[in-house]
Amino acid sequence: MRGKNIWIIALVVLGVVGLVFVEGYVNPKIEAKQAQYEEEQQNPLTHDFAALVKYRSPYMGNHSNLSHLNQALPLRERLNGYQLYPETFTVQVNYSLDTREMDAEELERILVYNAVANFVMIDNLEQIVYQFENTSHTLRRESAQQWTGTELKDLQNPNLWNSTVREKLVEPTQVKEIFSQIVDN
Repeated sequence: MRGKNIWIIALVVLGVVGLVFVEGYVNPKIEAKQAQYEEEQQNPLTHDFAALVKYRSPYMGNHSNLSHLNQALPLRERLNGYQLYPETFTVQVNYSLDTREMDAEELERILVYNAVANFVMIDNLEQIVYQFENTSHTLRRESAQQWTGTELKDLQNPNLWNSTVREKLVEPTQVKEIFSQIVDN
């Protein structure tokens, strides 16, 4: 009987130590890693483009897919709905944001990144309108394709995406130039 009690006590102690280790070390480490990943998703320069592949669609009319795609892109915390215009293959993405609240360069970087990602993932999307509280910006597939110099479908490859899009969005002067090239206001 005594040996059995020792085993029970040893197992209880081992279970408590294991629980303390998991709850005190492992879970906080996982949560911190997840929080860092979520923070990186807010910046076009660190965003995980490969995670967008599941939202690939030949048609812009799939509202659910379009919604999930844009909820996976930077500036998602300020999304305020969508409007589809199927006759012109246009999507209006509404944001509850006054653009004066953000750094202009960062906003331009995000809009270029998000628009090109939408064009790459949705084959028949021709135009995207970003509607803010105080302004709107229209970006066209044709202009984005001219800027990238490649078929937008080809940019689904994360390595090609990084070299063709992301790397060009690093320098502030390039961001301004790109934004003025592909935005129709």
